[in-house]
Amino acid sequence: MTLRAVLLGALLSVLICIWVPYSEFILLSSSLVTKNLDMGAILPFFFVLVVVNVLLKLFGRKFGLSQSELVIIFCMCLVSVAIPTFSLAGYLIAYLSKPHYFASPENQWGEYITKHLPSWFVPTNDNQAMEWLYIGLPEGESIPWGAWFVPLFWWLSFITVFFFVFYCIAAILRKQWVENERVRFPITEPILEMTKESRSVLPAFMHNRLFWLGFGLSAFAVLWNVGSYFYPLFPVIPIESRRIISFGRAFPGIFLKMNIPVFSFAFFANLDVLASIWVFHLLGVIQIGVFNRIGFSIGPRELESSLAPSVGYQSYGALVFMVLWGLWVGRRHLKNVFKKAFSKNSGIDDSGELLSYRIAVFGLILGLTYVSGWLHKAGMGYPAVFVFVLSILILYIGVGRLMAEGGLIFARGPLMPGNFTCHALGTYHLSAPSLAVLSLSRAFLGQGRTLGFFAFSHIGKLSDVVKNRRGILLAVFTALAVSLTVSIYYTLFLCYHNGAQSFGYWMFSYGSNISIDTAIEWMKSPFGPALKRFLFLGIGAAVAAGLTFLRYRFLWWPLHPIGFIISTIDPIRWTVFPIFLAWATKFLLLKLGGIEKYKGARLLVIGLAMGYFVGAGISFLVDMFCFPPGQGHPIVGW
Repeated sequence: MTLRAVLLGALLSVLICIWVPYSEFILLSSSLVTKNLDMGAILPFFFVLVVVNVLLKLFGRKFGLSQSELVIIFCMCLVSVAIPTFSLAGYLIAYLSKPHYFASPENQWGEYITKHLPSWFVPTNDNQAMEWLYIGLPEGESIPWGAWFVPLFWWLSFITVFFFVFYCIAAILRKQWVENERVRFPITEPILEMTKESRSVLPAFMHNRLFWLGFGLSAFAVLWNVGSYFYPLFPVIPIESRRIISFGRAFPGIFLKMNIPVFSFAFFANLDVLASIWVFHLLGVIQIGVFNRIGFSIGPRELESSLAPSVGYQSYGALVFMVLWGLWVGRRHLKNVFKKAFSKNSGIDDSGELLSYRIAVFGLILGLTYVSGWLHKAGMGYPAVFVFVLSILILYIGVGRLMAEGGLIFARGPLMPGNFTCHALGTYHLSAPSLAVLSLSRAFLGQGRTLGFFAFSHIGKLSDVVKNRRGILLAVFTALAVSLTVSIYYTLFLCYHNGAQSFGYWMFSYGSNISIDTAIEWMKSPFGPALKRFLFLGIGAAVAAGLTFLRYRFLWWPLHPIGFIISTIDPIRWTVFPIFLAWATKFLLLKLGGIEKYKGARLLVIGLAMGYFVGAGISFLVDMFCFPPGQGHPIVGW
């Protein structure tokens, strides 16, 4: 932990939070933060690794960045990409700006939603403050910062405390996951490989021919296609092409689309995890298709959920079981943690943890007290607060564990906590203010990729190479503070000077309307607890329990419960093909070449990912310097 590492990480955080909105909102170029680990984090870090660090070493080896410093910088980048545009800041501004500006007699938002929201919760449209956000500032007018100050102050206090809550959870679980259970954390392996100490000026991996082979193949494919930006008839390499196959009418399509970063990071996961993902995806498609053919349904599909509510609640039930099972497996560790927190003479050493267990436990308790009180003050009843906060904790801890074992850079939960809360309690038993607040909950949840637990859990693994784990708190919350400030300021700046409607982003158009309209529909036609949905939740929990038993009882059992949990969410549907290819490639390498061939192929696969990211970064520069705003060419996305 050094000052220069923190300063470099903070500088990259600023870069990320300006680069990402400019690329996605203004240029309409590459999507940089659609995944939990994406180009927005990797490319700035890779630049520091192969350019900045090399230049520092030219002045003397002692000036070069150590592996621990590089890991700290990467951790700060990992936190930063959870903030801009499609992660947090874009959702927050879009959802908070909608209620008063878009309310009309036709949509009845004023009657059902805005009148139940406290004055500090969302900004009003006084003096056309929200209208100018969408259509742009008139000449001579300045950004109405005053309209945003109070709502953003309270929302950012809530969000920051929630981030700290998940940091405390990561500190509590680190030893259990990393040391006791030895969870794989495949995503960290390429980072640790690239940051290994080298005797030369260049990083060690850059001396490997296989790395350059992979780098050259993917970079060439991306850069070759740049020619089509200037000449429409230029032949392209179809790395972004997509085909869909189907078992028949009413069956969801199976996407056949290559995604090199997904393939590269999935390659480091265990074979049983990769196999279970594509096997259970096929089984989920068959289940949905059969249900569609016989006309069975438990309701319409909801926003940011699985392919159908039936499999969504199955998956969520399995997720609940996995989280509870993980807590049971780690019960001795958790007992020691709480013993250390409440007793001075516990005899347990926590000096090597991300936080002292006392701070982690009391931070968790006080943090949850604050966010619960905040939600209640906003209008949610206590039963709704309890179910909502509990479902958030289960969702994020569960998805964090999925990614820690599965090597998935693109995943989210099968259900959103707001919808689950409504179906769990029934809208008959929820007040109008509770439903109004729940309709805007995606302002901070986004697509279930915010609040930092994915980053914090992986930081717990990466911290193995950092001597002072306690100092990581300063680094990551410096990145969080910088990212929140810069992202929100710059996003508002772009919105007011360009008009958010010109971005073509669904969150500023119809996307953020869906949850509000759904809440109004549920107010008009209330229902009780959704028993059918909970039947499928129980089925999912039972299946996950059976798979867990088989996995523990029979060493030869080839399927992991993770595949059942995430098999039918949209990100897996879009990326199941590269996951299948990663499984097949790794399987053949191990069977035909053994562990040595697999180890040799690791740098080839890392080169594929880095070449793709560097090619996409050069494509962005071509869009920025050679094309007018709004005519970019996105090549990194779903």
